[in-house]
Amino acid sequence: FTGQDMGLLSRFPMSSIGRTDERVAVGDRTRGVSKNLYGRFEVGDDAFTIIGVHFLARPDDTSRKPEREGQAEVIRRLVAEETARGRHVIVAGDFNDFDGVVVDVNQNMPITSVLETIKSAGEGPEDDLINVAAFMNPSQRYTAFWDRNRNGAIDAPDEFSSLDHILISKALQSAIDTVYMIQSYNPMEVTDHFPVLVSFTP
Repeated sequence: FTGQDMGLLSRFPMSSIGRTDERVAVGDRTRGVSKNLYGRFEVGDDAFTIIGVHFLARPDDTSRKPEREGQAEVIRRLVAEETARGRHVIVAGDFNDFDGVVVDVNQNMPITSVLETIKSAGEGPEDDLINVAAFMNPSQRYTAFWDRNRNGAIDAPDEFSSLDHILISKALQSAIDTVYMIQSYNPMEVTDHFPVLVSFTP
């Protein structure tokens, strides 16, 4: 419908790929995640599942709050299933929402429980996911530009926020090498989102 989809590029062979078509009740109807993808792969004795998501837009729109929270519940269930199988999990993509714990450069706060829901996917706090942005300087935490005053210029500090996130299993935290966001181009000329990158030591 949107002409958008998820993609995954990997140097590792995938043992399986797929998507979840699960839906949850939201009011008097159901909601799924139309844009999602997962891939399972192994590195040595470690098993990983990477999940790509693109959630419903407009983080400040109260009318979309229940629907995006429904999408988060769908992904939470997938994360819980993969974690229960003993796999490390990485959830990455455009969540179109803010993290109320790992706040961005402008301290935007969510009106939803989207990030909180997905991060607490397992049975207890020991298997919660963490946002890799926590390992960045807060002044560098921004992944999206919105021309709030619609003047065709980047001239207001509050036009930057973090809507894109990489969440990882806590067990991977000790292997993090670097975390950064590519912010070296004009978001009005290329894309209004900035990629988030995290590298791990073997």
